[in-house]
Amino acid sequence: MRLKEASQGRPGLIAQQELDNAQAADLGAQAQVDAAKSAMAAAKQHMGSAQADNQRVQALHDYTNVVAPISGVVVWRYADTGALIQGGTNSNSQDLPIVRLSQSSELRLRIPVPESDIRFVHVGDQLQVRVDSVNRSLIGKIVRFTRNVDFETRSMETEIDVDNKDLSISPGMYANTMLRLARVENVVTIPLEALVLHGKQQVVYVVDKAGHVHVQAVEVGIEGSKLAEIKSGLDAGDRVIIGGQDRYQDGETVDPHVATGPTSETEQQTGGMIDLKGEDSPEALPKAKPANGGAR
Repeated sequence: MRLKEASQGRPGLIAQQELDNAQAADLGAQAQVDAAKSAMAAAKQHMGSAQADNQRVQALHDYTNVVAPISGVVVWRYADTGALIQGGTNSNSQDLPIVRLSQSSELRLRIPVPESDIRFVHVGDQLQVRVDSVNRSLIGKIVRFTRNVDFETRSMETEIDVDNKDLSISPGMYANTMLRLARVENVVTIPLEALVLHGKQQVVYVVDKAGHVHVQAVEVGIEGSKLAEIKSGLDAGDRVIIGGQDRYQDGETVDPHVATGPTSETEQQTGGMIDLKGEDSPEALPKAKPANGGAR
């Protein structure tokens, strides 16, 4: 460029042949620069392809290490050493799994709750779980239920989580459970024989301090096999007639004989499968304080 500028400023100072040679050299250098740039672009493209190949090979290598998503125990192996395992491609693939993993530190027990007892099921309630095969009793907790009654069995599936950190229980073992349906304390109870149904109203025959018989309507709560909870209509200490109430009239005077009875009751529902022993067994139905005795 400087030779050309000098020639233009002072024509004839520089020979034309020298100018042509300089211009040719300049064009050759520019061509070399362009070729170098093309070579660099090709090298970068090749490097990108090489990096992609390296990542693909690394990904394939990573598949040689099988990492479980959870902590557990391998309970079944589907492939032997040296077997060719096809890589999983999508969720619709029917490829053979390598192993089956079981997380046994916390087990889930599913039980069918009868339709009549569904109202007593609440998330968070604790249950007594008995595994006879290992002679162990554990405490489980209700974590969820289907809120749907099976049409055929008329029961609702309920799930219970059981802690098994020591792995003493194996998945698949049978277990029995006891579900506490209801419990009341410090309430008035009377023997079931004291209840009489008049139409749609339940009544009892009460004997006052003077020995007079009075027909008293009551509101009944939980009923066991022997005792019934009285929500209203009676006070602790009231005397009631047990059996043969049809022989007495309202206002009649009697000479009662006070009989003692049980102070509490634990009832296991029909179909219960656990035979729990000892004071730590949970109550299935009322534990209550009864009225003092009864009259016959």
